[in-house]
Amino acid sequence: MEELTLNPGFVPLLAALLVLALPRTVRSPVMVAAALGAFWLLLEHEFGAAAARNQMGLPVVLLKLDELNRIFGIALLTALVALGIYSGARRNRYEDAAVLLLAGSAVSALFVGDLIISFVATLSVAGLAAAWVVFSSPLEGASRAGARLLIWHGLEGLLLLVGVAFHLSSGVSATQVGRLDVTTIGGAFIFAALMIRIGAPMAHVWLKDAIAHASPMGAGAISCFTTMLGVYALARCFPSEPLLIWVGAAMVVLGAVYVAVEDDLRRAAAYGVTMQTGICVSLVGIGTPLALAAAEANAFATILAFLALQLTLGGVLERHGSACVSQLPGVGRTMPISALFLLGCGLAVSAAPGLALFAAHAASLEAAKQWDLRWLWVIIWAAPAMLFTAFLLRPSLAAYTPSGEVRPVREAPFSMMLGSALALFLCLSVGLAPRWLFDLMPSEISFEPFVIDRVGPQFQLLGAAGLAFLALRLARATPAERQVRLLDIDALYRGPLADAGRWAGVLALRVYGAWQSWTRHLSKSAGHSLEALARACDRPYAQAGTAAAMFFSLGALLLMMFLVK
Repeated sequence: MEELTLNPGFVPLLAALLVLALPRTVRSPVMVAAALGAFWLLLEHEFGAAAARNQMGLPVVLLKLDELNRIFGIALLTALVALGIYSGARRNRYEDAAVLLLAGSAVSALFVGDLIISFVATLSVAGLAAAWVVFSSPLEGASRAGARLLIWHGLEGLLLLVGVAFHLSSGVSATQVGRLDVTTIGGAFIFAALMIRIGAPMAHVWLKDAIAHASPMGAGAISCFTTMLGVYALARCFPSEPLLIWVGAAMVVLGAVYVAVEDDLRRAAAYGVTMQTGICVSLVGIGTPLALAAAEANAFATILAFLALQLTLGGVLERHGSACVSQLPGVGRTMPISALFLLGCGLAVSAAPGLALFAAHAASLEAAKQWDLRWLWVIIWAAPAMLFTAFLLRPSLAAYTPSGEVRPVREAPFSMMLGSALALFLCLSVGLAPRWLFDLMPSEISFEPFVIDRVGPQFQLLGAAGLAFLALRLARATPAERQVRLLDIDALYRGPLADAGRWAGVLALRVYGAWQSWTRHLSKSAGHSLEALARACDRPYAQAGTAAAMFFSLGALLLMMFLVK
């Protein structure tokens, strides 16, 4: 029983059951205490694997600690502390339990020692918890979005189970957590499942759909505890896989297109997470020690930066009723502190020097600095400019535009602002002292981000992007900020494919009904015929042809008896 408590993720899991019975004033401290307790278990344990236990004839290792999962665990538990503080202004015990379940299952998945058994189980629980977070949201359409998310994670779980079955059938030990081969059947199914988890192209829509319909707190939790778990699994199982370079680059380009034009900032932030996840995936595909360190640093900084952004946007949504750029005029006056936080978050996600993502971005550029990967270097280099325009310039210009009506100051609740401030402060502290972050990496690297050759070009890039956007804005070459409904791949399966499915279902029901009617009529006619024949046999002399029928029947019976003899 003692070994069950060693995994740091088990503490939030137990707290998830506890908060269902606790009053509102106690739930927020319990969430923070659960994160701190998990921190203690993480830092107290030495590197290595705990003893294995046999379950259904398979070895299960509930805890394995190393440099790779430690850095992801620190990031996720830090995010849980900020979320716990942020939750103090709400009255939704079910969402509190769902967030703790999501965080606990994600952290447990990091530290389990057998990839095949425990990792798949905890990853599936994380998918169910993410859907529960969306179901708990009070926003319109949350129930349908939760059902769609449940389908996506159900497909992911099915692919994982098939991959596990083929992997075990190949005779590999379940406790050997090493590199998988994507060309094998088991490895291909597990790889496909992880593509859903990271939100690869064609499967990226679940993230923006879930975040757009989640509550202010739920959006931050989904942003932290979902896609980066897939990055960790890829770094563990598929390092140096060339296919990941192209997948990650496609994610960056796809996310940049929607970030530039999306009106809803929460949806845009989800696409921004897709961009940063794509950078991490490409670096895992490169697979050099510097690239893997840059991928882990990017994942760490992305969790903190986009958590701060989602929590700040959640406060704006809570008080203002909308987080769309077209609805932000006047927010700078009615929510001055949140507007300042929004500017800070815009700098954080755009890798401004002095904030968390800058050091990781500089390391990413250095890792992609190869002649055959110059195109990837250009994509990574241009990504901060898109994020700077989308999350700093557009919101700030809208927020400080006079609205024409006098409205009182209605700042976000104190606990929401405190949680957002903590996440933003962590971005600043990590950005100013990134050396300790690189010291946590599995590989020892000597990398200094704050040199003039890296800081200067980054300032030039962000400044040029800002001046270009402002020039286009003054020339009225940019489209007006208005609410638009952008079509993504989900418009296909929720539109024509859904209609085709409904039409096929109606057609199948009609064919089935016609088949049932025909068989019912056929069986009824056959029954009447048999009934008439039985009555005729009961009355052998009632009709003229009955005697002849009986004669031939007796003759056939005698002939069969003769042939049998």
